[in-house]
Amino acid sequence: MTAVGLEKVLISHFRTHKLSNMTFCEGPVVLYGPNGTGKTNILEAISLLSPGKGFRGAGVDELSRNPEKIGWKISADIMFDNNLRKLETWSDGKSPRKITIDGKKTSQIKLGELVRILWITPLMDRVWLDGASGRRKLLDRIVISFFPQHTEHILNYYKAMKQRNRLMKEQNLNERWYDALEAQMAVSGFEIDIYRRQAIDKLMNAQKHSRGSFPLARLDLCGFEFASAKDYESCLNNNRKKDFFFGRTSEGPHLSDLSAQYVSKGTNARNCSTGEQKALLLSLILSTAKIQVEELNCSPILLLDEVAAHLDTGKRALLYDEICNLGIQAFLTGTDESLFSMLKGRAQFVQLKLESSISKYSLN
Repeated sequence: MTAVGLEKVLISHFRTHKLSNMTFCEGPVVLYGPNGTGKTNILEAISLLSPGKGFRGAGVDELSRNPEKIGWKISADIMFDNNLRKLETWSDGKSPRKITIDGKKTSQIKLGELVRILWITPLMDRVWLDGASGRRKLLDRIVISFFPQHTEHILNYYKAMKQRNRLMKEQNLNERWYDALEAQMAVSGFEIDIYRRQAIDKLMNAQKHSRGSFPLARLDLCGFEFASAKDYESCLNNNRKKDFFFGRTSEGPHLSDLSAQYVSKGTNARNCSTGEQKALLLSLILSTAKIQVEELNCSPILLLDEVAAHLDTGKRALLYDEICNLGIQAFLTGTDESLFSMLKGRAQFVQLKLESSISKYSLN
């Protein structure tokens, strides 16, 4: 298996971190301490070592530490298949973020080929209750971990759709521009749907053969029903007048939705208890990690922010055992060290302490 793990992470002028230099071990890493010590900010910084805007979806201008606002930088030494690689990403807080691997400028697509990062945050506890956008983001993060090229299709699709919508809002009637944009949207949009459905098939198959103790979820994707890219392009052409009136694209994978059913209960995820919803979410992330390890021969990095919330003692024990059995690096945060007592001797424990203010703390 291609072993992947963070060895060192340096965070500069990012959120509450002025300068934090951390060294991590293989396997689980527990970050614990009071609220305001920067635990979640460490995980967010690590999440930016993968394609996208990180697990908060923040813009580059939101990440700079106050009051300096001079920009931010994240550097990481990552072990990839017994080779140490240097990843860096930064921004001046105004320009799009830059990425280098071993000192050479690269793209988010290449970044996704090197590092596969999955996460669960407290906001995702409501993923089955809130709008479809959160579920699409969850699914696309999983898809990217299987198919890094999905990133390129996402970027191309949304770029073309944004341009199409802008033309409509500006009342632009140049049909050639619409033809070109809709052709791009059709190709990228159809590929997005294909990869999403392939990822769902992988998850369903992995769950069927899983010996884990987390609940099985029956997944379905709805909202995009086109047999070919040409069919979708024709739909965009035919909808042009309607979309022109509303100023937005009314059909496409940007409106798809992921549904989940708690198999053993035959209940839709949105109607399950809070604990059951959390367990279903964990089931999908753990299944994704297992596919990475067993099928794709590559270990992902898990970021589990406040993961113990809504899990009873039994479920926490099962989660920790699953992570250790997978043999992957996972970062877990919480305010109380005792929530992770079952990981003693199996994980690195890092305590964060408040000093004089919310933006000053120490690592022990």
